[in-house]
Amino acid sequence: MNINLRKLDNSNDNDFIKLHKWCSNKNVYEWFEQRILSLDEIKNKYKKKLNEGKQSLFIIQCDGTEIGLIQLYKFDNDISNSLLDKYNNIYEFDIYIGEDNYLSKGIGSLVINYVKDYIYSNYNADAIMLRPFKRNERAVKCYEKCHFKILFEYSGENTLGDKEQILVLINNKNTNN
Repeated sequence: MNINLRKLDNSNDNDFIKLHKWCSNKNVYEWFEQRILSLDEIKNKYKKKLNEGKQSLFIIQCDGTEIGLIQLYKFDNDISNSLLDKYNNIYEFDIYIGEDNYLSKGIGSLVINYVKDYIYSNYNADAIMLRPFKRNERAVKCYEKCHFKILFEYSGENTLGDKEQILVLINNKNTNN
């Protein structure tokens, strides 16, 4: 399978329509927004992210079919833990596959490994961090398969303000497999 990333086009309504479709899928909103967002909310949210310039947003393509989204950003030190102190340049990303017929086929692992290589090649990162909800066992297993190690967990909140246990997984450039 051929994996590629295409930058989200801030001026293309079709990109936002696609994001709205994906974010209306229970397999996505359960982990990202915990509710279905309107098309206007999607446009406002993602256009703001693009305009602020703190995140890079990419449409995931698998064999030419657009299947999901990657949000890539530099770790902003919003959590404090001495286990993170040894890293100078940490990047994070969020991922979702919004097309159901691309789930449970190993594509997530292919995308994760592609994105790891992309980050290490283009951003001079010395580590990559992921922060899934602890209860998202399917994602955690995928990340561990891609050589991310659980570093610690902490109590946080989801987008609705509900308490969640969040895992911090790390992949160190020097031990990247």
